[in-house]
Amino acid sequence: MRIFLLPPDFCGQETLTLSGSDCNYIVNVLRLKEGREITGRDASGKTWLLTLTKIRKGSCTLSVREVSETPQTTDTLPENRPSREIILYQCLPKGRKIDEIIKRATEMGVRAIVPVRSRNCIAEANENRTTRYMAMVKEAVQQSGSLVPTEVTAPVDIKDVPLNFKNTYCGEKGFFFHQNRLTETQRNLLQALQGTAGPYAVIIGPEGGFTDEECELLMAGGFEPILLKTNILRCETAALYAVAALQTISESL
Repeated sequence: MRIFLLPPDFCGQETLTLSGSDCNYIVNVLRLKEGREITGRDASGKTWLLTLTKIRKGSCTLSVREVSETPQTTDTLPENRPSREIILYQCLPKGRKIDEIIKRATEMGVRAIVPVRSRNCIAEANENRTTRYMAMVKEAVQQSGSLVPTEVTAPVDIKDVPLNFKNTYCGEKGFFFHQNRLTETQRNLLQALQGTAGPYAVIIGPEGGFTDEECELLMAGGFEPILLKTNILRCETAALYAVAALQTISESL
């Protein structure tokens, strides 16, 4: 179900006037006409019913009414929030691959996406891109109707990932997907997830993969290496494959 994320400064006003990209989304992307309704969600997660009352050149006005539950529309789906949060640590890939990873991971309900600097990264971290990334998150949430307030954080160095996961997200169980040469045993993901309430973290390497030193660093920090029996995946494919695997298996526990 498509939704509209209300502006951060929204505080329960009965009418709301939008301009710029927000107005464009309502009028040109969703193609709503005057009198049509859409579900809104504020920063706290509260649901509101929005009715488009006026369209002007460059702006539109909506009436706002609080509702206790999500209004039923033709594209309403059962509310689905993953039972365990997933934190995606993504080593920076080349070009704009990170953009697609952010959009797809947001649609899948990932709690946070943390860009990571590692030895084999070709792309450079740029903290100034966080605002652009969050605009992508907003677009993906509105498109998918995700109930998870996904965030994209500032970049971190790979050596700081275990501590970042523990201190920021109170996490206990982290994984990295790798052709495991550090031990003789291939871990089973289902067994590894049992007995842990989450959140879970997964770190995906860049095009050049992890170095042996980085693997050892991650293992020393409590991240477990997992080998998924599949083809060699591009980093942007590996991120979504890993998230889907964690979600599917954790929901079966």
